[in-house]
Amino acid sequence: MNNLVFEYEKTPFLKQFADNTRTFCKQFFSVSTVYTLAGIFYEKTGNEPKALECYKKSVSICPEKNYLYYKIGQIQFKMARIKEAADSFRKAAASGVQNGSIHWLSACQTQDHRSLHIDTGVINTELVQRPNSVKALLAKGKNYYNHGFVKEAKACFTQALDFDPENPEALLHLGLCLCSAGEYNKALNCFRKSAFIQPGNAAIYVNMGLCLNKTGNDRKALECYNTAEQMGLINVELLNNKGFSLAELGCYNEALTCYDLALELNQTDLTLLSNKGTCLVKAGRHAEAITCFDLAMNINPHDVTLINNKALCLEAMGRYREALETYNRGLEIEPRNTMLNINKGGCLGKQQRYHEALACFDKMIKYDPFSRDVWSYKAEIMDKMGYHEEAVNCYNKALGLQ
Repeated sequence: MNNLVFEYEKTPFLKQFADNTRTFCKQFFSVSTVYTLAGIFYEKTGNEPKALECYKKSVSICPEKNYLYYKIGQIQFKMARIKEAADSFRKAAASGVQNGSIHWLSACQTQDHRSLHIDTGVINTELVQRPNSVKALLAKGKNYYNHGFVKEAKACFTQALDFDPENPEALLHLGLCLCSAGEYNKALNCFRKSAFIQPGNAAIYVNMGLCLNKTGNDRKALECYNTAEQMGLINVELLNNKGFSLAELGCYNEALTCYDLALELNQTDLTLLSNKGTCLVKAGRHAEAITCFDLAMNINPHDVTLINNKALCLEAMGRYREALETYNRGLEIEPRNTMLNINKGGCLGKQQRYHEALACFDKMIKYDPFSRDVWSYKAEIMDKMGYHEEAVNCYNKALGLQ
């Protein structure tokens, strides 16, 4: 800490930059990290000599950050310091940043000073095309991702990062692909690195929160959502995600506040209405939940999940006739829906209408003979009907499907 204070006293701009950075990130950084962030800042604002100074200082303080030689080499190349750039790219390649470094090293080796137009700031064609290549890969990857081709999108963003390992946009979108593929830890690493490079981008924290939610870490997810809010971001996605995490933690009133704020921004969002309804169910407020599901069903009357949720609420309130009517409405849309058939059978069983319940389960066994749940529910009904041996056989079937 004394070294940190001394460094700040010697370098006023560094202290100011660190203070501004902490405003966004809510954490303290080492001297080397602040120099890295300052280098990124200066590079993006066009002050390449100052950026180069900061990156070199960061590596000198913390030799483990030798991956920064990649950025050092890029700046040296732009400044026509070809031999220094080649040396930096060799060090970057040795540190593990291989693909992009080898490409740039090749450019250094084939480049002579006559092909550089320093006075106009124009460098060789290959270098001019590189940013466009990254830009094209990002655009192609986003198009793939938006159309559901996650694997192809991931390949594009990975290739973009081969060219520019610290491109925050490529890191963010690669994180989204990894999250979609269930590779949550890898996705979180991408989001964290993107946030480190671009600490003022609130969208990164929203996606990081969503990823943490999927790993069951809702408290950490809330910290991310709160950080995004403190940066001034308020939108439907943030409020919905925050509401979901709050509901998972049992903070139902706080969650409902988030959903209500989001619905003020978009009253016809099906996901919001469904999540609010589910939250109300968890809070035991079934009548209000039915209102939410009805509003959602007015927008999409063929959504059987909404229909099933409404029927469950009616059943929980003891309104069995209406619940059965609602289940039947859903089964008219999807006759082979396992969830609807099981729940309808369960509702009939609660009314001791065992033969009708058994008919529901037998119908589902014809459609889906490998459903463990169907065999378990059938066993329960058979036991209540006094057919104990048949019930045991059904339980054994269910256990065999585990």
